[in-house]
Amino acid sequence: MSFFRVRFEPVNCLSPTRQERFQDNSLERPIAPRRRPKSKLGCRECKARRVKCDESFPVCLRCVRRGLICSSMPRLSQWQIETRWYSSHVDTIVNRRLLQYWLERVCQILVIDPEDNPFSFPVLEHIQESPALVHIIQSVSARHEQYFSAEVARIALEERGKALASFRKELGTGQTRPLLSMLTALLLALSHGADRDMTDFGKWHLFAARTLINKMLEDTSHPWDLNPLFRLCLGMYLYWDMGCSYLVHPDEQQDLDTPGLSLAVQEIGHWHHPMYGFCTDLIFILGNLGRYCRQLLYSGCRSFTREALLERQLYLWSATSTEPSLMFLYESLRKHGLILLYRICGWNDTFTNPDLEEISLEPLVHRYALETIDHLLQIPTSSNYLNFQSLPLLTAGSELKREDNKLRDDVRNRLRALYSVNRLPANLHALELLEEVWTARDVSNDKSSWIHHMLRKGWLLVLG
Repeated sequence: MSFFRVRFEPVNCLSPTRQERFQDNSLERPIAPRRRPKSKLGCRECKARRVKCDESFPVCLRCVRRGLICSSMPRLSQWQIETRWYSSHVDTIVNRRLLQYWLERVCQILVIDPEDNPFSFPVLEHIQESPALVHIIQSVSARHEQYFSAEVARIALEERGKALASFRKELGTGQTRPLLSMLTALLLALSHGADRDMTDFGKWHLFAARTLINKMLEDTSHPWDLNPLFRLCLGMYLYWDMGCSYLVHPDEQQDLDTPGLSLAVQEIGHWHHPMYGFCTDLIFILGNLGRYCRQLLYSGCRSFTREALLERQLYLWSATSTEPSLMFLYESLRKHGLILLYRICGWNDTFTNPDLEEISLEPLVHRYALETIDHLLQIPTSSNYLNFQSLPLLTAGSELKREDNKLRDDVRNRLRALYSVNRLPANLHALELLEEVWTARDVSNDKSSWIHHMLRKGWLLVLG
């Protein structure tokens, strides 16, 4: 038989008169309001309105209901909480606060898996070799803190100026490791792409990165196919190139489909890249597609053979990953390519996609758009995969019809969530562009691609 010891508070025995007087006094005494614990991770919008935030990341429920852009605090993964802050000697140029902010927050937007991030703590082993990398990391971190606002912090501008000067010097000496130079060029372009100047996407930094890649391919003293560092650099360049391929003017385009580069992509195969995973060959195809679409929009000259080749490469491509969310992302990127191809090029008698045997081109584009959005919405907003959705989301979202109004709202909310995560203004510009495309579709049945609308506005929008 179990015995439980129960402790009661002592009972005060009062006379009826004193008890009545005590109850009257207790009614008159004001009850102090219960203090709520202060929210440390609540978004800026809820704090400004002095309302309780549920602290959902990347978008709180209150901001979702109100259709607001949620400026929430990014979370740290467990390994970052447990990892001791790097404490070895560094040069006087290092701003420890901005460097730590980079390591714990900013660099997470560059990878799909925070547990495998070569741009985070592994960078500490090399930062003293490249002052340019240190300066641009600190510049991007300072701007990321302020959501890349138009009122750029003075320290961000100063650091970017120092980064540019140091980068020219490092390229001249050729003594900096390729990965560090590639990362510096990538971040310089990211910094320019996040400016409010919609005509500057960091083109010259992209060209500098291509020069670095060509030098690595030509260097026979170090076999690139056995070098993980080169694979990392090549994947960085290919992904960056894919996001800019439709921006470079045809007169300035650098051919991606060269024998050396094509062979390098083939040799890499399905090696897992920290930025995007197992789809290097798909990224390569989409880069070639972007170039062709920009050439076609500029000149109007079609190559039916090239279109058929691109279509075949896209519909035959398949991923090797078994992770569901990653498969959704890859399938969305593949159909993003097919949608752009069909929308910009139109019908081609040499197309061989089996889906075209069941349905005509226009309904197929709409079906692909619905399937793409469905795939993207199945990826949780808390996933790092969210950072890589903007390009397929814009392409598929631009094909939604008036009757797809619910999905249009879903696309709006997802782009706002993207901005809350990576803070890049390009996501808000993409949302503005989408609204214009939808208006043109609804009012005048304009079926031009979003790239056509973007170029007509004079924008050069870097996505992905």
